[in-house]
Amino acid sequence: MRRGIAAALASAAALALSGCGPGTGHGSERGPSASASHRSPSASASYRGPSAIRLPGNAFLADMVVSDDGTLWVAQGRLSAIAEISPSGKVTQHPLPRGPGFPPYPYDRQESPDGGIWYTAGDQLGRLAPSGRFTWWDGGSYARPNGPGGGDPGFPDALTLGPDNTIWFEHAERGANVMSRADMKRGLRRIGPMKGKFDIPVRGIATGPDGAVWFSQQLQYDEDDRDGVGRLTAEGQYKEWPLPKGTFPQSMVAGPDEALWFTERRGIGRIDTGGRFSHFRVRASEHPGGLVLGPDKALWFTTDHRVGRITTKGRVTLWPVRGAKNLTGIVPAPGGGFWLADRGTDTVRRFTPPPR
Repeated sequence: MRRGIAAALASAAALALSGCGPGTGHGSERGPSASASHRSPSASASYRGPSAIRLPGNAFLADMVVSDDGTLWVAQGRLSAIAEISPSGKVTQHPLPRGPGFPPYPYDRQESPDGGIWYTAGDQLGRLAPSGRFTWWDGGSYARPNGPGGGDPGFPDALTLGPDNTIWFEHAERGANVMSRADMKRGLRRIGPMKGKFDIPVRGIATGPDGAVWFSQQLQYDEDDRDGVGRLTAEGQYKEWPLPKGTFPQSMVAGPDEALWFTERRGIGRIDTGGRFSHFRVRASEHPGGLVLGPDKALWFTTDHRVGRITTKGRVTLWPVRGAKNLTGIVPAPGGGFWLADRGTDTVRRFTPPPR
């Protein structure tokens, strides 16, 4: 099972290098020859800074979230830090709490209703307050946990805002994979086990329209080495649906159509709450990365040096982004457009789609 510090870095690398398998359905595609489950920022927020912000070299940009006030928060895996980018473009670095051991590599992010930014990093689960103060839980390798109620997060992976407004996260517990919730009043509380045995039990995660939490899973331990999509309710009821070998599902978001959407190798996948799949190919794309629901009720994603848009009917549009090399994360930006994480150039880019 993928655990430990080396595994945390490998997990982040896999997010950039792995994708998903060929689909059975195809969306039409077009594109000009040139060119967040995260909450969207307030429409009243506006950005007044530069369209490209260079962060320190070799930062290994990971997940991003935007606060309601327009502040952008960016995980920097190899720097063991979270960058705070104000609406004016000012960058403030927040190094993660750590001890003398291996550094914690930040991976997933989620804003909570109280304004805090939650994150996973190696065997650490934590929250960064708007004031810059950290609260965290860990397995004892990095720093003394200071979260309420103590507890061991057991190498947490992806996390999301659950149906009860607490943070749901998957982690290891005595050799098994379980889902737990976290909040600032009661600390860490177990929800239930995940019965499927996967090398990567949760890659992408989102709360669905049915009030359950859905997630993508990679490499099940069976003769077919399959991938899958899982579902867990607040009562701990778990169910999974198999995907073909080599699908490699990753980022997942709830769509506007009573379905969950996810990136997969060479395309975008969809599963409705009844368990029916659809697959849409993305032209000349090996590894779609980030995926988010846009303000226009379409799904927007990144792939290599391009930004893509897919409608709920499967129509795909692609735009190259000048200067980009390896686009990963994507979140809606205040005032319109999107923020993009370009891991290939350690740059956060502002992207505004041309008129359709």
